[in-house]
Amino acid sequence: MTKQTSDHTDKSINSGIGGANGSGIGSNEPAAAPRGFTLLEGGLCSSIPDSKKRFASAYVTNTRLMGVLALYAHWTVTGGGDIHQFFYIDCEETGLESCKVYRGDWNMEMQIAEQALVGGLGAEKIPITANVFRWILQHWRDFNVEHGLPLPRNRDDYEFIFNKTATLTAPEQAELMDQICGEITSDLQVVNYFLMRCFGQDQEGAAHVAAEDVPLDIFSNYHKTTFCKNIIDPSDRHFAGPPEKRPHEYICESLVETDGIYETIITRVVVQDLKVVDFEYCNKAPVTQTEAAILLRKTEYATVYEFFMEDEDVEENLGEFVLNMNTVMTMHPNGRLFMAFKPTNAHVDERVFMLSNDVKGVYFLSNYGQLIVCAYSPEDIVELEDSLADSPLRHFLILTGKYELLDPVLFEFINSDYTDFQSFISPV
Repeated sequence: MTKQTSDHTDKSINSGIGGANGSGIGSNEPAAAPRGFTLLEGGLCSSIPDSKKRFASAYVTNTRLMGVLALYAHWTVTGGGDIHQFFYIDCEETGLESCKVYRGDWNMEMQIAEQALVGGLGAEKIPITANVFRWILQHWRDFNVEHGLPLPRNRDDYEFIFNKTATLTAPEQAELMDQICGEITSDLQVVNYFLMRCFGQDQEGAAHVAAEDVPLDIFSNYHKTTFCKNIIDPSDRHFAGPPEKRPHEYICESLVETDGIYETIITRVVVQDLKVVDFEYCNKAPVTQTEAAILLRKTEYATVYEFFMEDEDVEENLGEFVLNMNTVMTMHPNGRLFMAFKPTNAHVDERVFMLSNDVKGVYFLSNYGQLIVCAYSPEDIVELEDSLADSPLRHFLILTGKYELLDPVLFEFINSDYTDFQSFISPV
């Protein structure tokens, strides 16, 4: 993706952590619920296709311009019981990608599943009707069929949704697009979203922030490209007309990555009334991995604790990490990573956009009794430390060190054979 909210891939070249469509490290799939939970039937014994279901509620996230959507639906079953569905849609590459279904009363397992799906998206949940819910899923099912993409394999869990055809008028579709794209308030958002969608081959998304005659296929030869960084500067060109209606021209320098190859792309983008009205490719230049690392470099602030809790107690307290501290958990061979995201996608509304700026920080709980907290600004590391200090986990922590690192090293440590973070960063 240019998937901004789920492409939190663990690439060593990406200094810092993140991406913007974030449902877990190194996968477009939402992170799995932790082990140790059991499936609750809640009185529902018949299979999903055979049961009589009644729509109760649904929502969709307003993250369409980030290249992803998450949907949730709640169904009640005649005779007792509930069905909870979570869908993940990748608007660039895989379309309707996954469906996770839980049966029974709402519980912590479902809360953690929802957090894994939605927690990294910087999203608002938009309530929708059954008709709109069905229409969105039909739209993306058709996308998969048209592009020869597989649908989620657990067809019995969701096929019944398509038994009733949903329709929306053109004005209703436009209204829905406005809702799922979120409010656009600045030229910076327009430019960043537009380029992000163009590099992602998402013409439907790009068209939402562009005038009708603007070319959307200039980057049609780019596939599975990551929009790593973008710098926006006003040009010297001045347009006639009243200031409040006058177009504004910007020169953009975008760092993109495709299959490990980096390039800097220069474009000219003209915005008027929060729409792209003109767009031109200027030139490009190759970027080495070393140069890319410098361009993406971030200072990493790390705080290290000894963590005194038995393994079985850790399992029982996962909700404290995931839900109360608003993180998304992924498993690694030597520990658990809890990634804390910023609550909105405000990082798109910046002159210097960086893919990883939606991440507030991370907690890494190693299998060897260390808790490492990392963030990329002094303000964020203090906030993460304060979250620990205000939680019941504080009773199991002893502070052993605080560090300011010019280059991020946490993921190198996670992928290393070291068991002690402080030994890993100490000079030989």
